[in-house]
Amino acid sequence: MNDESGRWQNKIDRMDVSPMNVDGVEAYNDVTDAFLSSWDPEGDKGRKYLLNPTIFRMLGPLKNQRILDAGCGQGYLSRLMASGGAEVTGVEPSTRLIEYARRSEQERPLSIQYFQRDLSCLGAIDDGHFDAVVANMVLLDIADWQPAVSNCLEVLSPSGRLIFSLHHPCWTPNAANNWANYRRVELTEYLQPYETQESHGINYHRPLSDYLNYAIKLGASIVEIAEPTYPTDMSDEELPEYGRHIPEFIVVSMRSNIATT
Repeated sequence: MNDESGRWQNKIDRMDVSPMNVDGVEAYNDVTDAFLSSWDPEGDKGRKYLLNPTIFRMLGPLKNQRILDAGCGQGYLSRLMASGGAEVTGVEPSTRLIEYARRSEQERPLSIQYFQRDLSCLGAIDDGHFDAVVANMVLLDIADWQPAVSNCLEVLSPSGRLIFSLHHPCWTPNAANNWANYRRVELTEYLQPYETQESHGINYHRPLSDYLNYAIKLGASIVEIAEPTYPTDMSDEELPEYGRHIPEFIVVSMRSNIATT
């Protein structure tokens, strides 16, 4: 469907899904509109104050950058990047989430293109390569993660950047409760993979080195690793109790050194 200027199109195409990812994709089918709309316009608190500012700093000036929002969910980050002047494409496997993103684009056109795709079976996207791929709290939701990382790197232009975020290694499933009760975080397992059932879907814990070394093996290089902190002027009422002590997220920027054809 095109708007009057013909500048955007929401792509409806057949989606291949990795068998390992089926349960994770279907887990979002019962998400309510109320939940999805609560993420507008800037995501939840962690995204608004920690992830978004870090990702935008790493991206630099947005104007005319071609950016793939890899695992765009309901599309809040795609909309923020497009509002800043980027040419944004979003991919998301969940029918429920991509429908919300497409509906938001119809209601407020920002020339965002959306594809319903599994990152592990990405296939061709649009007509070229991207200056940046952003996978914001996405890779930890993907069981079949290695093809997803490979596909993100393959769609980058030469020297393009992959920016991805994860739970910080210090951030264990019960970190907030542990801090509230004991003012410490208890880490009982890090080196071995494990799964955590979330309200929607599953988080797959893996050591950070798994992601970094796999991307390096594919030809990428590390540009920056950030551990975002809450703004210093944030009020005590808004700031989580652990907010000045324990990082929630880690954000990695990697540069593609893969030659494109």
